[in-house]
Amino acid sequence: PTRRSSDLEADLTDQFRDAAATGWLPYFETAAHQTGLPIELLLGVASRETNIRNIKGDLRNGIYHGYGVMQVDIGTQPDFCRTWTAGEAQGSIHCGAQVLAGKRNYLAHRGITDLKAVAAAYNTGEGNVFRSIRAGADPDRTTSGGDYGFDVLARTEIFANLAAIFLNRPKI
Repeated sequence: PTRRSSDLEADLTDQFRDAAATGWLPYFETAAHQTGLPIELLLGVASRETNIRNIKGDLRNGIYHGYGVMQVDIGTQPDFCRTWTAGEAQGSIHCGAQVLAGKRNYLAHRGITDLKAVAAAYNTGEGNVFRSIRAGADPDRTTSGGDYGFDVLARTEIFANLAAIFLNRPKI
């Protein structure tokens, strides 16, 4: 079953308020500034990954594969994951933003600048997204649920509206 849009908006409003209350929004803003990625996109990824919670996730065979707010992958950033602590969100947001920026840069170097593709690459890898697009397929073809990029962009749009309201920022 798909969530209604109003349910998603209510959930994301709660997530946004919680991120503000925990003091994490400045971490997202700094990471956005450092990477050139929209803060709303970073929030969209964090929302899809953890509902903007600082947790370990994706337990497989007794090993966690995702760490922190952005669920940084142990295979991509093992040093970060080894030193991650539950009480510290800033490093996770920064590391996740750097990973996302790297995937954006990889795809941009190959002529792909679509944010849906960039978001999908965070989940399934930039090589998989590039091969999907090259084959004429949707970049979400190999993502979790087959909709990761689409869902992150829907969340990004909602977060843009929330930022315009709560942070007095123009919408992207």
